[in-house]
Amino acid sequence: MYHDIYSQIQSIDTLSFNTLAVSTGTNITQNDTEQSNQSRVAMIYTGGTIGMKSTEKGLAPAGNMANRLADKLFSLPEARKLCLPDFDLLTLKTLIDSSNALPEDWYKLAGLIWQLKDSYQGFILLHGTDTLAYTASALSFLTCGLGKPVIVTGSQYPLEYENSDAPDNTEAALRLAREETIQETLVTFGGKVLRGNRCTKTSTFSHQGFSSPNAPEIGHWKEGAFKINQALLSPVSESEHNLCGQILQAAQTDSPLVSVIKLYPGIRAEMLQPLLSYPVKAAVLETYGSGNIPDQNEALLELLHQASEAGIAIINRSQCPEGPVSTSYAAGSALTEAGVIAGHDITCEAAFTKLHCLIQAGLSGDQLKHEFSRNLCGEMSL
Repeated sequence: MYHDIYSQIQSIDTLSFNTLAVSTGTNITQNDTEQSNQSRVAMIYTGGTIGMKSTEKGLAPAGNMANRLADKLFSLPEARKLCLPDFDLLTLKTLIDSSNALPEDWYKLAGLIWQLKDSYQGFILLHGTDTLAYTASALSFLTCGLGKPVIVTGSQYPLEYENSDAPDNTEAALRLAREETIQETLVTFGGKVLRGNRCTKTSTFSHQGFSSPNAPEIGHWKEGAFKINQALLSPVSESEHNLCGQILQAAQTDSPLVSVIKLYPGIRAEMLQPLLSYPVKAAVLETYGSGNIPDQNEALLELLHQASEAGIAIINRSQCPEGPVSTSYAAGSALTEAGVIAGHDITCEAAFTKLHCLIQAGLSGDQLKHEFSRNLCGEMSL
């Protein structure tokens, strides 16, 4: 899955705030990254609105990202520029429209970060907003134990748009990526700093496009002034034993199928049959209220029970943005009896990516269900 990692990168450009210069490169090889750049940050440009420009057919990806970023960042007030680290901009050969992003992209990005671990002070991903929360959640699991900050950001509006949120979000990411006390995946967006596996997109247009309904914000910022609640950061942790390594060792070639099922009035068991049978290996079940299901729908409960008995891990999470699932109601306890696992207050994005990563690492059956129920890196409240 991680073969030929360096072939992913089109170019590397170095932006220096000391000299206010851009050193432009063309191709990157393994020899280029074996030299330690611990005083610098790696910014991986994956695509998204942040790098787009207007065309006759609408917004489309545009090149020359290094110089475009330099135009914005080098014009910041002097005091703010002094707080920013020099960075290498690594542009992927194939820029990802985030609505087309696949789980394979998470694993490639995580593999790239691990291979560059000893070369940089921290990492930034410039990413499209549509599936940014999925990528941030996946990377939180895949880079757990990296021991360095992984900051994911993007923008609702292209870099050159008037009043675009792109320059501020990029500045914030650079500030955070140099912090040694941050050793987890965070999202910074619209003045907020959020845990990567706790955030979800809540607006299609607002600069404050992401929120963290079931966890407090890690921090906030405005015009270069930052406030980070250190007590909310994950404990400092660096380990060679990590989920990304387990996935590499498992060497599975097929991407596991994980389904997402949202309940609605009148739902019928036969409609869900394909989503709860082989080759599907796990499902996220979005239930009503505090985790309830129509418990008078015996066919649906039987289908869930059969799927669970067949080794499919089914996670119960609420359709409500805020609050955990519980078994306070009979309609909720029926799910427990059917073998469905409580997802507590986990987001859909975190539940989906956690299942995907665990299955890709070779877990299945009771082992998968047990491992999912553990809080691996702050993704749910237990």
